[in-house]
Amino acid sequence: MVHNESEIESRHGRLLRVYLQEVESTNTFATQLIRSESESIDKKSGFLVVTSNQISGRGQREKNWDSSENKDLAMTWVVMNPPKVDATVFNMAAALATSKGIRNTVLKKYEIEIPKASLSVKWPNDVMFWSNTEWRKVAGILVENQWRGESWTSSLVGIGVNVLSRRVSKSYNAVSISDVLGIELKPEDLELPIIEILLDYIKLLNEEGGADKIVEQFNSELYSVGETREFIVEGVSHSGVLLKIDSNGMGEFDWKSENPPKSNLHSSEVQWVFGLHSA
Repeated sequence: MVHNESEIESRHGRLLRVYLQEVESTNTFATQLIRSESESIDKKSGFLVVTSNQISGRGQREKNWDSSENKDLAMTWVVMNPPKVDATVFNMAAALATSKGIRNTVLKKYEIEIPKASLSVKWPNDVMFWSNTEWRKVAGILVENQWRGESWTSSLVGIGVNVLSRRVSKSYNAVSISDVLGIELKPEDLELPIIEILLDYIKLLNEEGGADKIVEQFNSELYSVGETREFIVEGVSHSGVLLKIDSNGMGEFDWKSENPPKSNLHSSEVQWVFGLHSA
């Protein structure tokens, strides 16, 4: 597939940027590049794959990720030397990097400060924005890890951010930065800020105690923590409170309903209820 390669300056040095006008999935294309024999692809330091039009984006649990051409960010950062931590903690770092990248970019370009109370990370790896008296998804992260035997060799950090597309009229629980703030931010404005912060977090995860710091920060910015709300577990609706996410990526709950589920659950075991639908 035809693509353009260039280098971008960052706080972490020069980074390879691979751009495609259109692609089915940036994660899928990044996988093909890892397996290719291309000498220009940096398979030691990692590289970025970005597109103006992702036509078959993928989300968690085999769901589709919808984006609009030239209006939303769709990119994948390829990590060739993953930190030696639990993969769920790495997911937390990716979500935090996306949230902080959005916040920093809006502040730098428009001098609009987004408080933590209005932009939160949702377990396991989404970003939520407060809009018109409700929380809606503004970004999603799909981390796919590559293994060789029992060795974790690389990670594909797929990041989608709703930037300029119109989302408030959609039936599903989504919103864009433009919907909320009324600004004309360009999707490419978010690329470098998010990647730089993600690389900061990867460096932190390679340090002693770094994983604990990421888990602590994730919980400090966690969407809906401490609030009584409805969840679906094994097809049954339960009222409960999400207390925290532990270092293994498990959610700890305090259930209020009769015949409650177990207190510690994996994210794949829990569905969130938003109005008339779940996620």
